[in-house]
Amino acid sequence: MASTNSGNAATVSRSAAILGAGLALLAGIFLGFTMRGMMDSPSSRGAAPTAQQQMPPPQAPAQQAPAPALVERIKALEKQTQLEPANVAAWTELGNLYFDTDQPEKAIPAYEKSLTLEPGNPDVTTDLGVMYRHVGKFDKALECFNKAIAANPGHVIASFNKSVVLEHDKNDRAGALAVLKTLAAKNPQAVLPGNKPVAQAIQELSQ
Repeated sequence: MASTNSGNAATVSRSAAILGAGLALLAGIFLGFTMRGMMDSPSSRGAAPTAQQQMPPPQAPAQQAPAPALVERIKALEKQTQLEPANVAAWTELGNLYFDTDQPEKAIPAYEKSLTLEPGNPDVTTDLGVMYRHVGKFDKALECFNKAIAANPGHVIASFNKSVVLEHDKNDRAGALAVLKTLAAKNPQAVLPGNKPVAQAIQELSQ
């Protein structure tokens, strides 16, 4: 759910499902974990397009209005979180639905509340990073991905999204390559969004 260069990278987020389609909107890479996986732009929770990041991401194509049932579910969760402010699951689901309906400004506080109640969840933290990237806050996005990786060093999506932001939003190709090499050292068989082996991604980025 980009920076000057984010047009070519998409972050993925939202739970390893890889939002290929919706996330592909911003060309970035961020997989969150609440359920999705990659994204070219939004979050895919996923994939915060080259994710979210500094400098408004490229304008994504107009999206269709959310299905009525989804709108009703969001309203129900908004009410539930008011009545049960300590309900972690409700805050996380609400953040996910905001993520899926391209509402990063609302997804961010929902995810932050979830993490305040239950710190350290790498998947939710990854999705939060995707949302930050979506609104152009690249440093905050990187901070989230770093936290997710610290909690789970083998977190493929967080590592992938971090490399996307570094390469496309921060113009740090060397840094992006280092992230992928670190991931490969921990998990040589890691497969990035798009079914690309991490070894192949490293080879391409090294050229």
